[in-house]
Amino acid sequence: MNRLHKFWSLPRREKQAFCEAVILVVLSNFFMRAIAFRYIERFLRSRWAERVPRDHGDVNEIRIVEISVARAARLLPWDSLCLSRSIAAFIMLRRRGIPAVLYAGVKILENSSLSAHAWVRTGRAVEGNSEGSAFTVVMRIG
Repeated sequence: MNRLHKFWSLPRREKQAFCEAVILVVLSNFFMRAIAFRYIERFLRSRWAERVPRDHGDVNEIRIVEISVARAARLLPWDSLCLSRSIAAFIMLRRRGIPAVLYAGVKILENSSLSAHAWVRTGRAVEGNSEGSAFTVVMRIG
């Protein structure tokens, strides 16, 4: 009941962004499990790789997208991978005309295992990449 009350107390733009984020996070999670990633990458490149004419986008709109994707990922009963969350945020930002770039990177850990991470970068803001440049970029879309 508390979650429902919080949802209804949100401003209209945040409610819409949250609903969009839930749908996109669910879809990206499903497609990450059901389809080979090369097809997902091809789709993202063909649909969302073109340049966006705006400078850096509205900082408030970027923040709303970031918060909405985080809320949607917490709401779902399964763990959302950073790649699924990043794909959802990337699509939401690009739909709003905000230039965004989706990155995927890897780094080698001390025990010689490989760690992967995905994040979205807009003009100034970085969503989902708290480690900064610790990862070597292996994929860039946008």
